[in-house]
Amino acid sequence: MTPRERIIRVLLYLISNPYQCTSRDLSKKFAVHVDRIKDDLRELERAGLSLDRPAERQYRIAILPDHSFRELTYLQPLSDSDKALIKSALRMASTKDQLYLSKKLDSLYDFQQLGLRALRKPALERINQLEQARKNKRQVVLKNYHSASSNNVGDRHVEPFHLDMANDLLQAYDTEQKHSRHYRLSRIQRVEILDTPWQYESDHRHGITDVFGIVDNQQVNVHLTVDVFAYNGLTEQFPSTKAYLVPGTVEHTWDFQAPVNHEFKGLHPFILAHWEHLDILRPATLRNQAVASAKKLTEKFSSSEGGG
Repeated sequence: MTPRERIIRVLLYLISNPYQCTSRDLSKKFAVHVDRIKDDLRELERAGLSLDRPAERQYRIAILPDHSFRELTYLQPLSDSDKALIKSALRMASTKDQLYLSKKLDSLYDFQQLGLRALRKPALERINQLEQARKNKRQVVLKNYHSASSNNVGDRHVEPFHLDMANDLLQAYDTEQKHSRHYRLSRIQRVEILDTPWQYESDHRHGITDVFGIVDNQQVNVHLTVDVFAYNGLTEQFPSTKAYLVPGTVEHTWDFQAPVNHEFKGLHPFILAHWEHLDILRPATLRNQAVASAKKLTEKFSSSEGGG
């Protein structure tokens, strides 16, 4: 974990655990010297956050909401101006870290994919448990996991090896099915950490996650132009796409260029729903897929056999 990533984790922890820990407690939790935690807190304050450390609470820390951070009172997603203030605390990072963390902040603090549950204590506790199990290479049980693919609710015995909170994803090795899979963090009811160490580390297969939350190591570069309506729909439904959108050459348009899964899952249904508000510049396979789906829709709803 880089110092900049730690700052984000410290911020999230303080939001969900007000007046629960001192600087020394945070240093133990994040396994760094207390001076490093104090540096992190100073950077958060320079970014515009107000921190409270009252003596009557044994100097335990909380974030004080003010006019610019009123959303924190209700654990709401941060606004663009709030994110800009936090980003200002990260300017001392290297250019590479700035780019990575800016993208991370854009997706992490929107939480449209996870909803407000992502900022609630139970959700953060599950994430912390999974991160602890990953770091210590321990197996876990995902209790009452709601699976869309198998249409059931049940426990999953896994070895967690990659967390992607921005995309609501856990990548883990299923010890029963004997292969790596990805799971939605929001579909996990509870996490039980086992004493059993990893047994299949050599079989862990890390998958690349695209901006639509699809894990696929075979990715294709796509290039679209979108208008205001499609821009709003794209960024609200898939917040991570913001990092790949730039103003277009025509007023009130944006250019979207990003690597996505080769089957265009997530993107394809969006195109069908917003076809009047975007253009597909490349690849031709995406354009052909959209045309084929449009023909099937026309045939289905033009048929006299449809009911109704």
